[in-house]
Amino acid sequence: MTRIPSALYRLLARFVLSVLAGLVTVSPAVAQSSSEERAELIEAIYPIMIAALEAKQFGRARNICDQVILWEPQNPVHHYNLACIEAQAGGSRLPYALGALELAAALGFDDPGHLRTDPDLKPLHGEARFAEIARRVEHNANASDAISGLAFPSGRPAPSAGTASEPDNERPAAASFQAGRPVGLYWMNRYHSATRALEKSVWYFAPDGTVYRNLQHGYSGAELAAHKGPRGTASLSDRTLHIRWADGAVSAGPLERDRTGFTWDMGIFSAVERFGDASELPGVYSGNGDGVAETRPAVVPQRLTLRADGSFLWEGVSFLPPQGSGPVQIAAATEPTTGRWELREFSLTLTADSGVVVRRFAFPDDDRRTVVNPDRLFFGGMILKRQP
Repeated sequence: MTRIPSALYRLLARFVLSVLAGLVTVSPAVAQSSSEERAELIEAIYPIMIAALEAKQFGRARNICDQVILWEPQNPVHHYNLACIEAQAGGSRLPYALGALELAAALGFDDPGHLRTDPDLKPLHGEARFAEIARRVEHNANASDAISGLAFPSGRPAPSAGTASEPDNERPAAASFQAGRPVGLYWMNRYHSATRALEKSVWYFAPDGTVYRNLQHGYSGAELAAHKGPRGTASLSDRTLHIRWADGAVSAGPLERDRTGFTWDMGIFSAVERFGDASELPGVYSGNGDGVAETRPAVVPQRLTLRADGSFLWEGVSFLPPQGSGPVQIAAATEPTTGRWELREFSLTLTADSGVVVRRFAFPDDDRRTVVNPDRLFFGGMILKRQP
């Protein structure tokens, strides 16, 4: 368990007593009025969470940690501590512990010594996934020092002639804020505490205020008009972003801007950055199967190889033709799929030898401190890790 230093205990006794009773039902909006107030709330309830864990009251500890994650979903320490709680609960909770720990590493947790010696995580030490997570945390801690003498360009190079298809005539608006409201393409991550799942999707905030959630293929006028996912209209009032969806539902919450995007409604929104050159893309990528439909019980590796000659090999998956007006499905399989790939602006098209075509949003998720470029590839809701 990683402990947050206790310095501010200025909460109302009524709130603390409610937490002690297990009634952790405070609305996230209460703690989102300012980062200072959130920090004060968190520092006050962390000792209660730790005490519950030490007393083996795992349900209470989990509820408190879930509340803290709702307030600060981007903080890796909270996900690390949830992993500690689930690991100590043991049994069927161990997979949840590994999932929370993987998310902590993905968000930048960088204390490998604490990770390896923390007694709360001892139940995970025999798991192969734990060794991989430990390597990722070690990488987080050492990457900047290991390549501190290397200089990196401030931006990606412009596309080179002949290395990618000509861009679409219509391009998305550049990521920015207009009158305080976000505009542009954003990649959203949101942690759902009830299912321990991390939602990953592409959102487009159009200049006219229209919001398109979970875009799959593109952003041209025709593709936005044909979008079957949620869409709504955004407005900003007193630093609160409201989205009224087409079905009448309204999502609202404080909008907090940061260096790379913003946080809103428990989601972390990062501006999408396209590949500067198609020559960046060739390589071998592996994933954990997220976004791949399971069509048979066999467990097979899923590894995507994109070659510089424009061909691809995707081990462990097949492309299923659309049923009616439905989309092409990427499904688990024992036989690989081969074909040709093409990068076009923010999308990657895979054309299988069978003729089935899969086109999805694709963009890099890169850590500039490393020599690997990109470190990960986002493709149609999947995060594929590039192999060295």
